[in-house]
Amino acid sequence: MSMHIAIFGGGQLAQMTAQAGISLGFTFSFIVGEGEDTCCVDGLGNIVVFRQGMDAEALFNALKKPDVITVEKEMVDTTLMAALQQYTRVSPNDQSVYLSQNRIREKNFLRHHGIPTAEFEIIETQEQLESLPQRLGFPIYIKAAESGYDGYNQWRIQKQEDLSQVLLSDDVVLIAEKHIEYSREISVIAARRVDGDIVYYPLMENRHEDGVLISTIAPAPQTVKILEEGAIAYMETIMSSIDYVGILTIECFDTEQGLVVNELAPRVHNSGHWSIEACETSQFENHCRAIANIALGPTTTKGVGGIVNMLGKHGRPEDFAQEGMFYHAYGKEERPRRKLGHIAVLADNHMDVIDKLNKVLVFLYKGRYKTL
Repeated sequence: MSMHIAIFGGGQLAQMTAQAGISLGFTFSFIVGEGEDTCCVDGLGNIVVFRQGMDAEALFNALKKPDVITVEKEMVDTTLMAALQQYTRVSPNDQSVYLSQNRIREKNFLRHHGIPTAEFEIIETQEQLESLPQRLGFPIYIKAAESGYDGYNQWRIQKQEDLSQVLLSDDVVLIAEKHIEYSREISVIAARRVDGDIVYYPLMENRHEDGVLISTIAPAPQTVKILEEGAIAYMETIMSSIDYVGILTIECFDTEQGLVVNELAPRVHNSGHWSIEACETSQFENHCRAIANIALGPTTTKGVGGIVNMLGKHGRPEDFAQEGMFYHAYGKEERPRRKLGHIAVLADNHMDVIDKLNKVLVFLYKGRYKTL
């Protein structure tokens, strides 16, 4: 099947999506901002720089009239996405991306559909900020409602004095979230086609450090059926209510009361990178299949998989040249905290996967991050 796909963004998620789609015979274009680094997608397709004053028709033509347009990130002009729907299909749709761009909209949407989230407040005054501990206790998580990710524009407040780190501004809306007691972080990934067909990936267990994903194990160990059923119910509710098409990721906390949703990502996700080696069909291929509305691939696992992110500095391929380890570098220049690549691992059982992940963690981070 011939299909031309355009992607908003030129980072590693666009890179891996295009690599998967090219193997299906698809071609790609990429929409980037002025001055945006395109090293991840150089050579993978047509790169179009979106310039001020360019309208939807001009962009559509510059992209060589794609059959469908998708996203690799949340921070996209959803008005432009809506306008592009006059010329071609946009998957996921602008409503899906608009919801996920703002934590307040997202949480209100989830609550409206009966899906639990952390208790939260919108911070409007200095007096309200300083009195948060009286209502939410410690710790409190304060985040920018928009553009806060990977630990940026986020604060963990553990005592009254920590509130001095947070500066109120008319330009940035802040949200405060009550701490949730949880045993682990879980992500749920599914792909939905235009016709409504859905496939699910196994639940994934994630570990974050300083607000950044460090490692993932999948399928998540010690997962009971009721937890999976709850995750599927959340996913079906969200996808059907906004007519979602493509890969959707839900990040959750595993609590004694079940899964509590932290946030949504309307795109392929870092925690699903293990699927490249460990699943019959990777999240990237199924995203392409979903938005092209062709048969979704099986998500059957080939064993137990996992990843460790390379942050700030690259490892070398030869350092991980052993059975069951797979080196992925995105082509980016080194920069503190930047995701430069990942090491995927695959084994027959959780014990062996954890052993491999620990070896990678120790080698890359020299004790900076604890082992699993």
